[in-house]
Amino acid sequence: MVEVGYQLKIVSISMVIIGVLLLALSLIPTQKICRRRNQLYKGWKWLAALIVFFILGYILYINILFKSIFITTQHLIVSSILLSGSIFVVMVVRLSLASIRRSEHLTDRERHRALHDELTELPNRILIEERLDHGLTVAKRRREPLAVLLMDLVRFKEINDSLGHFYGDYLLQEVAHRMQGVVRESDTLARFGGDEFAMVLPATTLSQAVMISQKIAAAVEEPFLLEGHNVNVGISIGIALYPEHGLNSETLILYADMAMYDAKRNDVIYAIFNPDQDRTTFNRLVMVGELREALLHKQMFLDYQPKVSIRKKGIIGVEALLRWQHPDKGIIGPDDFIPLAEQAGLIKSLTTLVLDKALEQCSLWEQAGLQIPVAVNLSIKNLHDLDFPKEVKKLLKKWQVVPHLLVLEITESCIIVDQERVASVVRELKSNGIKLSIDDFGTGYSSISYLKKFPAREIKIDKSFVIDMVHNEDNAVIVKSTIDMVHNIGGQVVAEGVEDEATQDLLTELGCDFLQGFHVCRPLSPNLITEWFQSTPWCNKG
Repeated sequence: MVEVGYQLKIVSISMVIIGVLLLALSLIPTQKICRRRNQLYKGWKWLAALIVFFILGYILYINILFKSIFITTQHLIVSSILLSGSIFVVMVVRLSLASIRRSEHLTDRERHRALHDELTELPNRILIEERLDHGLTVAKRRREPLAVLLMDLVRFKEINDSLGHFYGDYLLQEVAHRMQGVVRESDTLARFGGDEFAMVLPATTLSQAVMISQKIAAAVEEPFLLEGHNVNVGISIGIALYPEHGLNSETLILYADMAMYDAKRNDVIYAIFNPDQDRTTFNRLVMVGELREALLHKQMFLDYQPKVSIRKKGIIGVEALLRWQHPDKGIIGPDDFIPLAEQAGLIKSLTTLVLDKALEQCSLWEQAGLQIPVAVNLSIKNLHDLDFPKEVKKLLKKWQVVPHLLVLEITESCIIVDQERVASVVRELKSNGIKLSIDDFGTGYSSISYLKKFPAREIKIDKSFVIDMVHNEDNAVIVKSTIDMVHNIGGQVVAEGVEDEATQDLLTELGCDFLQGFHVCRPLSPNLITEWFQSTPWCNKG
């Protein structure tokens, strides 16, 4: 009996001692949780204090066990409960620490994804702007210079379009890898969007920024191996400096962007922001922002100018002409913003808007018993978009307009750029029943061979040849030659810029088919052009 009691005593004491050790071990993960800065974890300090209190209680109980002469099963039960409690505390603390670490890992991963580009794993625009703000704070405190570089790849779009997005993405990854091999540990390289990259260079002077730009250009201009071929890309770099050019991140990024476009425009590797020379660029960038706002706030509207048949004395259609109702500058014509829209990547949105509005108006006229074909001008960007014919087809269906009432005008300069892609898009448009016209003929590099390749049987002579043809014999000869050439291949000719009766009479004598210009009618709003249809001597026989 004494021996059994002794064994119970040994077992009870052992369990409580193990419990003390486990509680002591639980203090390690508890301490790691307490060290975290998150406010949520400050309450764990109370748990650590309780664990210490439990350890003292366990030690007191061990002391009681040592002094006890008789150990009963109740002592054994209490000891087992204490052991179980210590195991529970250890498990809770360790599992809590593991859960906290996993949660922090997921949070860090999500933050990484939010602040880094998935393709290149470089910091993204958000993160580099944060780094730039921090760098400016340090630079101000230490009175050090800082440089911002914005970089845009040259010829990337052609490679992406010809080889596909897979190789385009691979090329961006390789470019990022090469740039990382050039930058210093203190620098931040980021993918700014598309094929644009940005770099923040702390404690960097102008000469150092230029040297780094040259190193980046040398690294990027080495050929890339794609599909077994050596492919070359270039780079345009814009440089802006703190404090010379700006004191905050927004200004420095804007000025670096302006310098980058200056480098691209002048076909040089890098350009340094020059406030005296780049006011035009600044105004252009401001106008791009206003143009985006105009699209969002529906500041665009269409006027319509008729085209008439000389022989039939009838209206053969109208041309939709885009206008911008600027809140401060009034009405702005397309010549002042269309080139800008092409550079800023907004031309597709503008073309879709024009087509939508023009086909809506065409549908309204048709409901009123007027079948008036509507002509819409296209950009080279539209003709390089293989999905464009599908978008046109969708809009025709939306407004229930028959395809032959839509005329798409293509400038002749569009024909000679990437001829195969343009020809593919044009063929699909033609196969859908849409009429095609070549606009501004005579100002580009087209020849009779180009005209034969494209299914456009309407040619519009540019107004620069028509306006002064009565008094300029050379222009008259050019117009007559063009009319004869187009007639010989079975086409019809529209003369733009007809501003007086003498010009109309001469064009009639030369055999021109159609007229368009102020002498016939100025561009008018939909309501006014509808009234003009009812009152004009050019009755609608065409």
